[in-house]
Amino acid sequence: MLASIRLGVSNGRVEGLNTKARSIIARSYRFHSAKATLALVCKLLGPIDLK
Repeated sequence: MLASIRLGVSNGRVEGLNTKARSIIARSYRFHSAKATLALVCKLLGPIDLK
């Protein structure tokens, strides 16, 4: 925690992506394969660049 304050680094962007991905996964429970769910996540959130 002190390092994040000292360096000014936050994990907010990663947490935001995680929340969006979980929302997409929750909507895709009716899909028959995990491959379809992964394709939807990649389509809606990609390309992901955390720099």
